[in-house]
Amino acid sequence: MSREYLWNIIQISGRACRILRRGNGGPVFFWAFFPHEGNEAENLQKALEELLPEGNYAIAAFQVEDWNRELSPWEAPAAFGTERFGGGASNTLRWLGDDYLPWIRGHYPDCGKFYTMGYSLAGLFSLWSLYETGCFDGAVCCSGSLWIDGWDAYVSKNRITSSADVYLSLGGREEKTKNAMMARVGDRTRQQERILRSDPRIRRCVLEWNAGGHFADSGKRLAKGVSWIISQQSNGKVRESVPGTDEE
Repeated sequence: MSREYLWNIIQISGRACRILRRGNGGPVFFWAFFPHEGNEAENLQKALEELLPEGNYAIAAFQVEDWNRELSPWEAPAAFGTERFGGGASNTLRWLGDDYLPWIRGHYPDCGKFYTMGYSLAGLFSLWSLYETGCFDGAVCCSGSLWIDGWDAYVSKNRITSSADVYLSLGGREEKTKNAMMARVGDRTRQQERILRSDPRIRRCVLEWNAGGHFADSGKRLAKGVSWIISQQSNGKVRESVPGTDEE
């Protein structure tokens, strides 16, 4: 692995962050990740290098220790077990706007557009951020936890705040779970795509279906979202939904 493309590990206002930068002037993807999932950052980097060997971009990752509290927009019942969602996403988004985004602008003045991205609850957070602030030019929401109580009511009453590109993806088997709450994710994600396509503020939107369930190839799925965003900047075309699959 080239030394030029190693993660730069830093602390910003008390939060551990990692920055991976390839080239100059490309888009920046702000990615919330859980530091105890093993080689999550390394797996994403490998997938990006395979899909975008010549790409210009930066991944501005930030660690989230209390996943259910720091990334959930409001308090909600637990999907399984006893750990409820704590509703602390507003504080996380405030830190992004007040601390991380200015740091990136100051240290990389030639950077391009800003996007949020995430997987699972972090995917929900990335999409929710577009409804709450105009700081970002779009979102990559992979296997987003759109099944959470209250999401359908929230998107029916709110709109994206500024022009944006949105990449959604889901595994073909994710909605086939026996968990009744999480089984809503397929219909919720399809409905989310319809809502976004009817929103005049959305420049481009796609829903891509992947083989497998929720825990399959998260790094590759995120990398596909980054690749799609970059391709849209290049050709300006709206891509259609990719058909679903029930394959493993």
